[in-house]
Amino acid sequence: MTIHGPQLTPAIKELQRNIEALTNQQFINVFQDCSLIKLPLQSVSRFYTANKRLYCETTTGAYLVHSHLHTLMDQLPPHQFLRISSSEIVRIACVKNFTLTKWGSFQVNLTTGTTTYASRRYTQQIKKAAQL
Repeated sequence: MTIHGPQLTPAIKELQRNIEALTNQQFINVFQDCSLIKLPLQSVSRFYTANKRLYCETTTGAYLVHSHLHTLMDQLPPHQFLRISSSEIVRIACVKNFTLTKWGSFQVNLTTGTTTYASRRYTQQIKKAAQL
């Protein structure tokens, strides 16, 4: 596919990324009740750790991921996922909004209705992603 335009604008870059995401759909192997399931990354809203295990959350439920968060972050497309704390990664398309708390951290509201919090350590990365 070829995109023609007078110049490479941010809107055209976003269109390019969306087309690439659709044509190069990636999957992640997850587990539910000892069954291996191959989920498309587009269905994942967030990855989080709980009880020393890594989970992936979708609209249909939470699934166990046999990986480490830092390893997973290296494998995920950087323009689609954002690390918001040492224990959580969110899909940028699922972020409804960010709210600054009185403590100086960000409250992250997802389109799924889930509310989570970003750590101060990742504030700069969140601000940079919000400018995209």
